[in-house]
Amino acid sequence: MSSKTVRLQRLIIILASLIVIILVITYPEQSLAASLKGLDTWLSIVFPALLPFFIVSEIMIELGVVDFLSVILTPVMRPIFNCPGHSSFVWIMSITSGYPTGPKLIASLYSDGSITKDEAQRMLAFCNNSGPLFMIGAVGIGILGNPQAGNIIAISHLLGALLLGILFRFYGAKKTRSELQLPNPSISSAFKKLIRGGANNNKSLGTVLGQSVHNSMEAQLIIGGFIVLFSVVINLVLQNIIKPSPDYLSGNWSFPDPGLLEIINPIIAGTLEITTGCQLLGESALPLNYKLVAISLIIGWGGLSIHSQAMSFLAKTDLSMGVYFLSKLLHGIFSAVITYALLSVYEIETVAAFGIHDYHINPTAGSTFIASTYLLASGILLFLTLYLLVTLAKSAIKRRP
Repeated sequence: MSSKTVRLQRLIIILASLIVIILVITYPEQSLAASLKGLDTWLSIVFPALLPFFIVSEIMIELGVVDFLSVILTPVMRPIFNCPGHSSFVWIMSITSGYPTGPKLIASLYSDGSITKDEAQRMLAFCNNSGPLFMIGAVGIGILGNPQAGNIIAISHLLGALLLGILFRFYGAKKTRSELQLPNPSISSAFKKLIRGGANNNKSLGTVLGQSVHNSMEAQLIIGGFIVLFSVVINLVLQNIIKPSPDYLSGNWSFPDPGLLEIINPIIAGTLEITTGCQLLGESALPLNYKLVAISLIIGWGGLSIHSQAMSFLAKTDLSMGVYFLSKLLHGIFSAVITYALLSVYEIETVAAFGIHDYHINPTAGSTFIASTYLLASGILLFLTLYLLVTLAKSAIKRRP
């Protein structure tokens, strides 16, 4: 990165910080309320949702389980995504636990030398996803009051990620052409990799557990800090910028569709923080199809709050953030297009914007932790299913005359 770029980034950060400080001093009550709301969101939802995944993933990496899965699942992931079997572990963890698990695991694997730079860049494209707890529970049921809508959003999001992974398989392909030759792994070689990884790790089980919890808690504190910070920033921005007077908005502007006017503010808010953008879309009087397409765009993009958390984990690596931002922008576009296509062939029941929903969601720390544990168990079951499928496929190939 050039010195001019570094100076420009520092200047932008300084100016943004000064603006936030002025707004906080001007609106102290709103700032305090927003910070408390962000803290409550982190403690009651984000912390219990991500902690099980962070601890288990740290343990699996330390004990070499990920290397074992890499040997077994490389024949599946390499032809499709041009990535090693490690990507299957990161992908499943990311789609079950949600943002920002993917970047955290990718940074750990890349720092350990388990994956190359090009592989890490490809994995960032499709292994950085929102979780079902948010898309189906918080957005579909909690905000829209429609589980079918949450399912449409989740399916579009995952299909968009897979499409993005196939697209980015060509990233850096010229440099890694030799890696395209698939190995011929066996169960014995996978177990040898697992045993070798355990032998090279001289840490005791207690040390591994303690370090895993320590690293997970440190990551959670970073995430919590960003959530509180962006909660304050977004509240102040909504108060002073995104919600100008209706007369100012109407003015002499001419829109081909009045519904476009109500989409602008939520999308602007969603570029900063996806929950706020989704909430504003849920409260609007837009048709349900408009809401779902816009929400898919916002969730696929991720929001600057999520990107800041990802950047904090990737800061010690030399991975390109420009490519990362491009992949998330494409993810949002792909998800929105897929949502539009699904809605054209599958009609879901429309729910009034300000009506009384039949479904309610009131997440607590306990319920979120239990749901996350179930998702973690489902992810492990999916690992075993993939393992069995690969084993059966290799056995069938060997039996051919």
